[in-house]
Amino acid sequence: MRESGTRCGFPTPLRRLVRAVPLLLVAAACEQAPAPAPWPSPPGRPVASASPGAVRNRALGLGEARNPEPFTLEQRLLDAVRRDDRPALERALERGAKIDAKDDLGRSAVLLAVMDANDLDLVRWLHDRGVALDEADVGGRTALSFAAQSGRLDIVRYLVEHGAGVDRADVQKRPPLFHAAFGDHTDVVAFLLDHGASVDVRDQFGDTPLMIACAKGNAATARLLLARGADPTLRDQEGRTAKARSAPGTAPCLELPE
Repeated sequence: MRESGTRCGFPTPLRRLVRAVPLLLVAAACEQAPAPAPWPSPPGRPVASASPGAVRNRALGLGEARNPEPFTLEQRLLDAVRRDDRPALERALERGAKIDAKDDLGRSAVLLAVMDANDLDLVRWLHDRGVALDEADVGGRTALSFAAQSGRLDIVRYLVEHGAGVDRADVQKRPPLFHAAFGDHTDVVAFLLDHGASVDVRDQFGDTPLMIACAKGNAATARLLLARGADPTLRDQEGRTAKARSAPGTAPCLELPE
């Protein structure tokens, strides 16, 4: 007769122990196994340990750093332009950086000199060394577009006098005049109009500079655009005129006829 609580001749407690032995052996082997080696580095380059920033990013679930490698010469050059650091810029060039470099958004040194450094002397310095003045970034915006946005008439004048296109539009079909109207920079608006900018140019939404000026409450720019022949009867993609878009208190727009 088979003993109660047994199978194949083993008592139940012993049978359970026999089943557990393989699992225990596997666990012991895992504890003794060495940690996997790091991904091999390229020949001649030591294995890099994780930076504090990378560790923090992993802890926060942000993944690895976007660009863990050290600056290239071109990146150093563009960084120096952003900071308006002429000595660092010259060192980068001495070490072989290409002055026509662009960042990952297609921004040239001249564009960054306008957008970040906001320095006309730096723009001249770069232009004298062959950097093009009118190259657009991936959004279609040029140095002139950013200079108009910030109201830098001196930079706008230099760029236009050296060939920048006054009606060159970005991906939203907005030329520099739009960006000047956004900021209520009347001196820049007047200069661009004097140099051939179209007063009733439309963007991808059917807006005109006058509609933008009225919607933003930029009374001085709206008044100037009307004096230069802007058409107040034009309508945007939703059928609204500049008057209908007008911000409260923007007299030149609110006084327009229906």
